[in-house]
Amino acid sequence: MTKDKGFEKFEKLLAEFIPKCIEPRMKKMEEEGELFINQTTTDFVIFNGYSEIRNAYDTLNLIEKFLSANPPSIDGIDYSNYLIYHIHNYLNEMYILKERLKSYATQISRKYKKDINVKSLIELLIPIITNTLSGIVAEGKAGARNLHVHHERFMDEEMKWLSSTTFLAKHDKEFEIYAQKAYYTTQNKWVNIVQNNNLELIKLFDVYFDTIYSIITVDNDIVLPKDSR
Repeated sequence: MTKDKGFEKFEKLLAEFIPKCIEPRMKKMEEEGELFINQTTTDFVIFNGYSEIRNAYDTLNLIEKFLSANPPSIDGIDYSNYLIYHIHNYLNEMYILKERLKSYATQISRKYKKDINVKSLIELLIPIITNTLSGIVAEGKAGARNLHVHHERFMDEEMKWLSSTTFLAKHDKEFEIYAQKAYYTTQNKWVNIVQNNNLELIKLFDVYFDTIYSIITVDNDIVLPKDSR
């Protein structure tokens, strides 16, 4: 039998642990007529932080599917703005993922701060996250990997040419063949980038969640801090 790696192992751990925590609270919530469960306790910090990271990763996989598909036949959506929109969305989601990974590690560190090994483990983990995700996004010396998406709008050479030829094709049919070629060139480049990066993310997640797993478990069971609130 193949041993689960960090990412899969952590997800299975939470899938077994969280229902045991939530079900009694949901019953109490219904009995007392409350609308929401308090989600600031350590068990929810563990669960919600993971969920945010998982959601970001699922979004990156969804963007990969959008990039691989041609745009819908809707007025106002052309091949250029469809593709460029999803590329920018991808870069934005990658930035969000990086921040969520850092935030989750920090929250776990604070909740388990009495464990003398936690601080050193998290201090080693944060640079791995930052350095990996800074270099994972795109190729080239000054590509998207060095971009802070909130400071400037990223356009590589293929995207610029796609935008230009699409504009010209709207006014001169002779440019349609160039616009089409530019679209498929840009699409193939970014589909490959995103596919490769999503595979690399799994490797990062395995290291990351193995570390978090080692902090919050004893003998493969989640153990909450004694002063858990």
